[in-house]
Amino acid sequence: MGKTNKKLPAITTELEDLRARVNDLTGKPGSDSNARTIIDASSDILLLLDKDGTILLCNQKLALQFQLKAGELTGKCIFGFMRDDLSSKWEKLLGEVFDSGKPATGEAERHGRIYSYTFFPVKDDNEIVQKVAIYAYDSTEQVAARKALIENEEIFKSFIEYSPIYVFLKDEHIRPVRLSRNYETMMGMPLYKIIGKTMNELFPSELAKNMVADDLKVLHEGKPIKVTEEFQGRSYSTIKFPVYIEGCPKYLAGYTIDITEQIIAEKSLRESEERFRKVYAEGTMPIAMLDGNFLFINANQVFQSTFGYSENELKKMTFKELTHPDHLINDMENLNLLIHGDISVYRTEKRYFTKQGNIVWGNVQVSIVHDTHDKFLYFLVMIDNITGYKEAEAEIRNKNDQLEQINAEKDKFFSIIAHDLRSPFNSFLGLTEMMAEDLYSMTLEEIQQIATDMKNSAENLYRLLENLLEWSMIQRDIIPFNPIMVTLDAVIKENLVTLTEPIRLKSIKIHVEIPEDITFLADKNMIATIFRNLLSNAVKFTPKGGSVTIKAEKCNNSTLKISITDTGIGMEQEMKQTLFNLGSHNNRPGTNGELSTGLGLLLCKEFIEKHDGNISVESEPDKGSRFIIVFPV
Repeated sequence: MGKTNKKLPAITTELEDLRARVNDLTGKPGSDSNARTIIDASSDILLLLDKDGTILLCNQKLALQFQLKAGELTGKCIFGFMRDDLSSKWEKLLGEVFDSGKPATGEAERHGRIYSYTFFPVKDDNEIVQKVAIYAYDSTEQVAARKALIENEEIFKSFIEYSPIYVFLKDEHIRPVRLSRNYETMMGMPLYKIIGKTMNELFPSELAKNMVADDLKVLHEGKPIKVTEEFQGRSYSTIKFPVYIEGCPKYLAGYTIDITEQIIAEKSLRESEERFRKVYAEGTMPIAMLDGNFLFINANQVFQSTFGYSENELKKMTFKELTHPDHLINDMENLNLLIHGDISVYRTEKRYFTKQGNIVWGNVQVSIVHDTHDKFLYFLVMIDNITGYKEAEAEIRNKNDQLEQINAEKDKFFSIIAHDLRSPFNSFLGLTEMMAEDLYSMTLEEIQQIATDMKNSAENLYRLLENLLEWSMIQRDIIPFNPIMVTLDAVIKENLVTLTEPIRLKSIKIHVEIPEDITFLADKNMIATIFRNLLSNAVKFTPKGGSVTIKAEKCNNSTLKISITDTGIGMEQEMKQTLFNLGSHNNRPGTNGELSTGLGLLLCKEFIEKHDGNISVESEPDKGSRFIIVFPV
């Protein structure tokens, strides 16, 4: 272990007789100052030990390691100054040198530095070891260099062992000296049978002749070359280059790539391009090519016919000018992903505008076409025209919506017939049963009360049936619309008369703030239905002692604004949002248990919209409601 230095043999006896030789040189026997100067001037560690490890002589370099002077170490055991692991190692090594009489080497680490040392036996005239001289030096850089050299060799060995390409190194006689492991598969024999052979021994004569000529050319000219070769039915591309040693091309190196698949792929690509040109020219699908700025390069005849532009017109346009604005952001995001290689194909369903302004729906596929060097050529856009399909799909959706609406109306009718219509009939039948069975035992007041209840029940039933009939006629579109000039004040008062009894029973105060001269164009029957239902609801959901206010005013001589405000139970926000929806369940009893189906408000909305008007509601729980109607004058 360690590195052998050319100086080391000369040190074997130097420490033993250094003092005597210095005396001979200086002519001053007994003086060791010059010897000490020479020893201390050394940049390496020098010391002399006896068999027990006692320091007989050492230089200042060693003493500095322990922050002492050389004289302070003399006569002391070296092991007492060393850490335990190194002390044991040196003690064992010292014993071995004394026993064997042979030098020994080793390495030690101190303060992050590596020191190499050699133990030299110092023998007497009888070849018996009396002392051991030790020479140590800082070998950190040498060890690091040696380690790096070993690592580099291991890296190179691993590289050629597992390289996916073929790596070779040939000598000046064009014989392989190093090869990657995969040559065994190529040549069908182990590497040891390939190394050292000539090209004629390994390859067919014509191929071997060309190889040698190329190799010699590289060595003689000192320049790399690239060649393509055929061997055993496969194609290879090889780059060869010289390896210079001390300024001269001594070795030939290179790597070879099997390009068989690449050649097959290029052939397939050429065939594919031919097929594409045929599809492009003769196919039924719109196809176009765009440059990097999304400008049209060209477009096939089907594309031109579909969008109504000539190829010359398209070449002045980008795809954005044909694209519906709703799709542009998504298009640009995905085209950027395509450009950066995050996706290989962009597929989407989108709308285009034709030159005539018509909509064309397309299933679109966009890809990037590169050349053989992977350089961008153009965007390829292929469109499957699905306009007919989308129109059919829209028609189906429309029919489905109509069916859902019809089903909702059917469910609403069934609900009213099954529950809301049956309940008042049960009440009415109960009253008639009481009169039939107990008439002779009833007082006149009781008979009058039952008769009044029957009248109210019959009126409720009548209004419900009237709403049902009007609703069914609306759905069948058979209600006539005959607008005439009507006086609003008169319409309101006529409908209030029909509510006289409920108003009286609940002691509700009615406030009418409508100028008598307000007239407008309306269908009288529909207007009567609107106010009958709204006023009935206001009274129905207002408790005893409450009030209902009806106001009307013209705004800018263009609209008529009518409001019906009550002090009733009001509504939650959720109910307000679904009040005019057929499928919602907003029917609830009035403050005196009056019948309610929610159908009346739907009639109001339909009839108001027949007059190009609109209805809205303002309400809070326990704070009443205000229905606002706006008609054009």
